[in-house]
Amino acid sequence: MTQNQNNQAEDLIQFIWNKRKLLILITLVAAIAAAVYSLLIEEKYKSVVTLYPAMSNTVAFTDEVHPEQSAAQFGEEEQAEQMIQVLQSGEIRNAIIQKYNLMQHYDIDTSSKIKYTLLNKSYEENVSFSRTKYGSVLIEVMDKKPQMAADMANDIANLFDKAKNRMINERSKEALEVAENERNKLLEEISMTVDSLSSLNRMGVVDKESRATLITALSSAKDGNTKKLIEEKIKATDKYGSIYSNFENKLEWMNIRLSTKDAVYEQLKSDANSAFSHKFTVESASPSEKKAYPIRWLIVVVSTISAFLFAIVLLLVFEKIKELKRKES
Repeated sequence: MTQNQNNQAEDLIQFIWNKRKLLILITLVAAIAAAVYSLLIEEKYKSVVTLYPAMSNTVAFTDEVHPEQSAAQFGEEEQAEQMIQVLQSGEIRNAIIQKYNLMQHYDIDTSSKIKYTLLNKSYEENVSFSRTKYGSVLIEVMDKKPQMAADMANDIANLFDKAKNRMINERSKEALEVAENERNKLLEEISMTVDSLSSLNRMGVVDKESRATLITALSSAKDGNTKKLIEEKIKATDKYGSIYSNFENKLEWMNIRLSTKDAVYEQLKSDANSAFSHKFTVESASPSEKKAYPIRWLIVVVSTISAFLFAIVLLLVFEKIKELKRKES
């Protein structure tokens, strides 16, 4: 430090010493006021639920399940952010407000024009959601009643599944209707094709596997009626065999398509009606035995130090003003 800085520091210390009685009085008054104020603040208790989002939002119906579709796979950052967005939704907030009558619990004036704004603000001040560095999501609820704080936190966690299932169900039902219509059309085409094959069979047309045996059967036939029947089948097969083969190929292709559509249909049907869990609950909330707010000693310490420093600044300003007035006179 330079000589000038040393002098300034000494002057400041001397000034504080000269004003020590006033500073002590101001600091003491501030400490008492802060202590009284902290005693008037309503105590609140905090309850916390720790969740991990699930990676998959549905049950897979395919034979080969991708690791990300496993019901045991924990979600990552993206799923955690999505979980927080759902937890912050109006659907969950309104359900909690209604169940616990928070309008009355938070002492909101029901005659106020902005009562819902005040209610939502109070809710946001007491209910918070955050993501940890480990990928989990914390639901934190503050309330003057420890049991109510725990119940609200657990209910919010349970409502997450309900809200997400509703969104999945609504979206899947639209897709399910389309898939069901396409599947029914394909079933009708298959039924028509089967009917056509049956008609050709009644006319004597046989399938590919049976055609090679017709000549052998004809040569080994002993009576005339049997030979005539086989000859009619050969003629019908020669005439309509290609049509029969086309229907057979078409039926085989449609059955493959039906297998795929059945899997899609069953998947969408499950998604449209399921009540699947989308979370892993690491720890449910329990009533806290110790208040979380206010921290009275911290309020008193911060207020006392702030008052002491502010008093020094204020006294320095007044002293500087006096000095300027003396110079002007």
